[in-house]
Amino acid sequence: MDDVFERFIRERICEKNITPKTERAHRQAWISFKKACPIEKVEQLDKCKISEWLESLHETSIKATSVNCYGRSLNAFFKWLHESGYIEEKLKVKKQITSSEVVKILPEENLKALLSYRPTGYWKKRIQAIVLTVLDTGIRISEALTLKTSDLDLQNERLKVIGKGRKERIVPFSPELRRVLMRLMDSKELRLLPKDRYVFCTRRGRRLLYDNTRKDYDRLCVDLDIPKVGGFHRLRHTFATNFLRGGGNVMYLKDILGHSELRTTEIYVHTDHE
Repeated sequence: MDDVFERFIRERICEKNITPKTERAHRQAWISFKKACPIEKVEQLDKCKISEWLESLHETSIKATSVNCYGRSLNAFFKWLHESGYIEEKLKVKKQITSSEVVKILPEENLKALLSYRPTGYWKKRIQAIVLTVLDTGIRISEALTLKTSDLDLQNERLKVIGKGRKERIVPFSPELRRVLMRLMDSKELRLLPKDRYVFCTRRGRRLLYDNTRKDYDRLCVDLDIPKVGGFHRLRHTFATNFLRGGGNVMYLKDILGHSELRTTEIYVHTDHE
């Protein structure tokens, strides 16, 4: 079975051009399935095995949202098995019911502190610029950390990001963010670096790692004496919520956020403060 799974991964990379993140998700889902339902031959795969796997997950504390993430990856594999002639039966993991939680956004005092902050020192300028970029545009933190200077159109105030599924989209930003980005890019620590580089980079021009960026955000909140509320995705939630509260169109928001389905965007219609 592992050989068949590896064939599936190779085809997804070649034909679907999946990202390394998607590949990791497929592998994690398959590891979870194998652990609960060890099978050696494709013929052993059936609905009973899927039920057995779901039952094993329900006995743990794993959330329904995580089960659904695994399920999406496994469904892609099962569909490929059927279309490739490995199995006759169409197998599918049913979507688990999740509780509808109200989306949380940053408290007003956090926003005021972040916007009024005047950082000194490169790392402080950098993390504030990252936070304000996500708050101003709604892009994902992974998209922000992979932004190149060539992706920025400062004159027309828009940026280009490569989102999930390697889909490219253009996102507008405000004149206020433009000033923040220009101030960061004019930092003395970056003046000797090549012009074509990551926007948010180390002093040597290298790409920032997520864990280090998260630690910088924690340190920033301590410096500002504000509570660390949620992670970087909370900033994205805040942008989307304020966009709609300001009269923005949900269809336009869908395109800005890079959602493939409108129902994903519609969760921001009803939000609450934490």
